[in-house]
Amino acid sequence: MSVFKLVFSGNPAKSRMAAGRASSARTAEKNTCIAASLILCLVVSARAEVLADSDLRLTPLAPCKGAGRPAPKMKETIHAESVGAPAKPLDLNGDGWCDWIISVGAPINSGLPEYSPKEAILLGTEKGARTFGDDEKRRTYWRKRLPVPDGLVGPDGVTGMAPALVAYRRNSRVPYFIGLSGAYPYFTADADSYDVYRWNMEFDMPQKAGDAEYLTVMKFFRKQYCEEKSYSDNDFMYPDNKKPESPLEIVVCSPQMLEAFRRVKAGLPH
Repeated sequence: MSVFKLVFSGNPAKSRMAAGRASSARTAEKNTCIAASLILCLVVSARAEVLADSDLRLTPLAPCKGAGRPAPKMKETIHAESVGAPAKPLDLNGDGWCDWIISVGAPINSGLPEYSPKEAILLGTEKGARTFGDDEKRRTYWRKRLPVPDGLVGPDGVTGMAPALVAYRRNSRVPYFIGLSGAYPYFTADADSYDVYRWNMEFDMPQKAGDAEYLTVMKFFRKQYCEEKSYSDNDFMYPDNKKPESPLEIVVCSPQMLEAFRRVKAGLPH
């Protein structure tokens, strides 16, 4: 006998009770279905976010605009290395304009100049260059006591910047990249200082990738640059002597980078 027939037969009081039970049952069933749907959506979403080696490529969806333009003199570009440097054919934030990636060394002693991330990375625009970082967004989060994402790289501070290596997701203009490091121009002794980053559009800053993405991107680099190649210890120690335009191509092939992978897999800091 259906629930509908029970509700409308017999004692009215019992019918009302039966109707209430039936309504509760339908509500519970509906809520269960909604919950199951949400769980399914979350599972599908989580799976969709998993990065695989086959999702990556070395070339962008389209070339960026403005390659080769000289970097303008700005209050942020106080060092001569930045001013006049050509825009690289790299678009780190995915807006379609080529950005300026300035190779600068991290200071190893107090006698060397210090460079900030805003000097190492200038973003291209239609009218020229701009610095990165939405500090007002961060302040808003702090005022509202909202959690600011981990791993954001602000425009200030001290850093080194190696010639960047990039890997693109197949359907995205925003690449993963390595280059920012507190060790550059030193390589193998600090191989694990070369983290993987991707642009956070909301905060307009580079953001350190998670461990799973780090491993996938680095393994992709090793597949692209290391297979069927043989490097000597001297190449690893002084890779710029071998390939000055992209020394990190050799660094990712080093035994020290494999050791960095093992630490990440073990859940150790890198």
